[in-house]
Amino acid sequence: MNHDARAWAEGHRAFFEEKLRTLVELPTISMDPSRGPETEACAEVALALVRHFGGQATLLRVGGKPYVHGRFGDPRRTSVLVYNHLDVQPAEEPEWKGEPFRMRIEGERYLGRGTTDDKGPALACLLAIAHAVRRDSTLGFQLLWEFEEEVGSPHFSELLREQRTALGEVRAVLVSDTLWVSAEQPSMDVGLRGFQALTLKLRTADVDAHSGVVGGGAPNPIAGLARVLAACFDASTGRILVPGVREGVVPVSDAELDLYVRSGFDVERFRSTYGFRRLMASDARELLRRLWTEPTFEVHGISGGYQGAGIKSIVPAWAEAKISLRLVPGQSPGRVVEAIRRFVGEIDPLVELVPLGSAPAFVTSVDAPECKAMDRAAERVLGKGLALTRGGGSIPAVATMAETFRAPVLLMGLSLPEHGYHAPNEFFDWTQARRGVELYSAWFEELERLPGRV
Repeated sequence: MNHDARAWAEGHRAFFEEKLRTLVELPTISMDPSRGPETEACAEVALALVRHFGGQATLLRVGGKPYVHGRFGDPRRTSVLVYNHLDVQPAEEPEWKGEPFRMRIEGERYLGRGTTDDKGPALACLLAIAHAVRRDSTLGFQLLWEFEEEVGSPHFSELLREQRTALGEVRAVLVSDTLWVSAEQPSMDVGLRGFQALTLKLRTADVDAHSGVVGGGAPNPIAGLARVLAACFDASTGRILVPGVREGVVPVSDAELDLYVRSGFDVERFRSTYGFRRLMASDARELLRRLWTEPTFEVHGISGGYQGAGIKSIVPAWAEAKISLRLVPGQSPGRVVEAIRRFVGEIDPLVELVPLGSAPAFVTSVDAPECKAMDRAAERVLGKGLALTRGGGSIPAVATMAETFRAPVLLMGLSLPEHGYHAPNEFFDWTQARRGVELYSAWFEELERLPGRV
């Protein structure tokens, strides 16, 4: 336990809850262009948060989108850079038990869109930095808060190119946007899958037509897209069938899978947490291989035709499918797009493929002194070392930061599986927020003891 950091966190609990409410109640939905005013308002709140604790806060802008940069300490000093994102997913699911953008507090739980992904962890990081500054840490600190992560960070590389000199020397990057295995087992990711989003569009007519008049002679675009999707992957096994998509994939070693199995991952807990009625694998080893080390092909939605009550007997004029692939090290998002484009074109030349956001996969080494320092911090604060895992999701900014700063990137988040990333009734909890302040504060102390670069 880090007693001083715990006292600092507990003393700021009311502040944390007040500010988290303010952030959550600004719907910063990056994929919704109409939410620009809320995003700008949230950026102003974020600037004020940094300044509240004595930091220098700057609003950066690339491609019209805001980024918040905070700095604590002498800018000439080597710093720890902490990255979070303040944009969120839409919240249109009917299963929400309350208004998603009106934060509710139920005991230790904070319910609302963005509480765990990623506004709650971002605030915990800020409190940890403020605690370190208060005790005159010899480290420098920077915060970088993004508002486009949920749409693939399209301007992030450009931002880092423009600001590289101003950001100075970075010793390590902390990303707190990942999951623990469970509340009982803290874990740090050694890698993330990449991402490639696509839209498939098929128009077969100018307008909808009466199915009794044209049915049997007119192609149905919804059925046509279903045929294309069925050719792309086997829904019963999840196997990707597009030639060339798996080019470069290196099978995970038995030793690495052994490491992940030892993390304490539980198949039944996973199934019940997400409410699945069946899984693609029942063995922990095979399920982890699929979740963390294999590429995927997912269909997120199909639109077209009539969606109202009852049946409107038409042959639709168009259909659209939203899909994405999770990618693993060795795969190139660009090559994946071209492989799918060729394959789909052979099946139906009328299908238009539109590439959307993408991100490469990322794998790091945990041998760096900064990573070992995080493990020691976990031992001190949580009473056990970190399990090593891979994240099945994607954070586009991570690979860019690793390449730009040539520094270790630690994927050490605070969220739990039950918190509901991207799901209805998302929540965060005070215990994890407090643990985060203690853990990161202890890590900063460990870094101060390491030789050089301070």
